[in-house]
Amino acid sequence: MRLALREMQAQENKTTTWSELCTHFEMHLRNRLEIGEISKKSFEDYLAAIRNHTFNWTNLEFDQISAFDCEQLFTSLKQQQYSSGHIRRLKGVISKVFELGIKLGLSKTLTRSPTFGIKIKKVQQEKKPETLSLAEIKLLLSKAKELNSPWYPIWAMALLTGMRSGELYALTWDDVDFQNREITISKSYCRRSGGIIKSTKAGYWRTVPISKDLHSLLRELKLNSAGRESALPRLTAWKRSYQAKELRKFCMGIGLKPIKFHTLRALFATQLIREGIAPIVIQKICGWRDLETMQRYIRLAGIETKGATNSLEILPSEEALEKVSALLKI
Repeated sequence: MRLALREMQAQENKTTTWSELCTHFEMHLRNRLEIGEISKKSFEDYLAAIRNHTFNWTNLEFDQISAFDCEQLFTSLKQQQYSSGHIRRLKGVISKVFELGIKLGLSKTLTRSPTFGIKIKKVQQEKKPETLSLAEIKLLLSKAKELNSPWYPIWAMALLTGMRSGELYALTWDDVDFQNREITISKSYCRRSGGIIKSTKAGYWRTVPISKDLHSLLRELKLNSAGRESALPRLTAWKRSYQAKELRKFCMGIGLKPIKFHTLRALFATQLIREGIAPIVIQKICGWRDLETMQRYIRLAGIETKGATNSLEILPSEEALEKVSALLKI
């Protein structure tokens, strides 16, 4: 009886380590993955966050990990130049792990995650987006066509529609309405989710009007499509998400500053802004949920400040300057 009592007390006092709790968490995520509650990407991201950043906690009893330990971890990541967004996401995952342990009754002391109340300040450090002038945009396209680059129609379409890379890849001829001169954008290619065609980033469909240049490009593509379902050629490098690398390499080769593929979308927006198109219209065409993103491109286009200093005439007139110069014999 005494031996049984000792064994019972030992079992009662036994605690779960962080490593063991993470195993429970992985099983929990796997179950949610199987029933479709989370995506494979989310599953992998959650586990990667835990494995990459909490390995120092492996053998610690999870209910002995304090708020101080969590703050130390977040401070260390900040010193390693991780973004505040990355740290906030990690904090969220750690909270989920602790909450599962509490829900399973594996702790006798914790009633909530030790991350509760810890604030991760968002660092407002906006960088000026990459850009090209109108002359540089024309040079990019003319050189791409002259050198017969297979990327020419893809870059041109991005610059004429403002579509994201995944949306361009998923575009089919069924989405192109030549009669009403508009393109319907309702789907997007996602390599990270296993190469599937899913909904757009914003989650809803939108339309882009077909301009004269875009109409000519689409007609040319249609004539050379040879029965292809996709509106654009699906290059192998594009399927592997090398579109940014290919664009940078080409820009450097023709003497332009290298830009990311996503910059083509920004260039579409800034050109429309410079043409005086209302921001709310551009927001609708590009599929942004709010005007916050638009403000970056408005600043980039210089519309808010253009001409604002024209009325500042504070220097002496040329006649006054001539008199001063004569007196000083300059």
